[in-house]
Amino acid sequence: MSWQGVVAITVVLLGLGAGAFLVAQRPSFWIEFVSRLGKALLPVAWKFISKRMSPEEEAAWRQAERRGQGQDRLKQRYRVMRKTQT
Repeated sequence: MSWQGVVAITVVLLGLGAGAFLVAQRPSFWIEFVSRLGKALLPVAWKFISKRMSPEEEAAWRQAERRGQGQDRLKQRYRVMRKTQT
């Protein structure tokens, strides 16, 4: 790449950075950004939060709780859930 190409790419990147800086300073940008991000992530979060255990899993978890190993059981369940989702 010649020096003209490097200069052109540098100018373009500086222009994009300056534009992003000016946009990011406006509060309306951040309000809209958080609003759209929330709308996109809320269904995913709700799916994860509202997932119930099957009766068999719940019985096994309650037995583990009585033995004092409930947190380990939940961590194992979440690891299995992550593997099945990907």
